[in-house]
Amino acid sequence: MKRKLRTAVVVLLFVCLFLWVNSRWQIGPSEIKEFVISFGWAAPFLFILLYILTPFVFFPASILSLSAGITYGVWPGVLFIWLGATGAAAAGYLVGKVLGERLASLRHIELTARLQIIVRKQGFLFVLVLRLVPLIGFGMLSYLSGWFNIRFRSYLSATMIGIIPGTFMYVTVGASLLSGDPVLMGMVAGSALILMIVIYFLRNKVRRWAGLPDGKERDEDA
Repeated sequence: MKRKLRTAVVVLLFVCLFLWVNSRWQIGPSEIKEFVISFGWAAPFLFILLYILTPFVFFPASILSLSAGITYGVWPGVLFIWLGATGAAAAGYLVGKVLGERLASLRHIELTARLQIIVRKQGFLFVLVLRLVPLIGFGMLSYLSGWFNIRFRSYLSATMIGIIPGTFMYVTVGASLLSGDPVLMGMVAGSALILMIVIYFLRNKVRRWAGLPDGKERDEDA
C-alpha cells in the first residue's frame, strides 16, 4: 500500500497547494481552467501527450488527471485522461520489451512459479486485476507486461478496462474542486476513501492469486 499512500499524499499536497495559491494570489479553479483553455484546440492533445510521456519523465500523472477534471469536468475530462493513460501504457509496454529485465532487477521483482504460470496462461486477467487493484504501480506493470511477452492486444484491452475506475475518481475530484460545493467535495472524497478501503482489503487475496511475494510489490507513479 506504499504507492497508494504516496498517491494520497500527492493528492493532499495538491489540494493544500491549490488552497494556498488561491488564498495568496486568488488563483482558483476558474483561473486554471482559463489558462488551459487558452491553448485552444491544442489543449486536449497537450493533456494526452503529457500523459503519454509520463513513463519517461518524473511527473505525477495524478496531477494531470486532477487538472483535466478542473478544466473539462467529468466529461470529456475522463475521455482525455483515459486516452492519455492508454497511450502511456502502450509506451511503457514497448519500453518493457527492451528494458524489462533490467527494470525488474532494479526493483527486485521476484518471479515466483505461480506468477509465471498466471502471466503465461491468464495474461489478460493478470493485467486487468492489477490495474483494478494496483499492487504494482502503473508504469512497472506496463514494463513487466512487455517483458513477460503478454500479448499486446490482451494487455492493452485489459488496461483500457482496468483504468476506468481510477481515472473517473481523479477526474471527479478535480471537477468537484471547480464546483466549490463542499457537499459535493465531501461526497467525492468519501467515495474515493471507500474505493481505497476496498482495495486495501483485497490486496492480500490478489497478491496470493497473482503469485506476488509478500512485501515485493513495487511502486511506480501513474
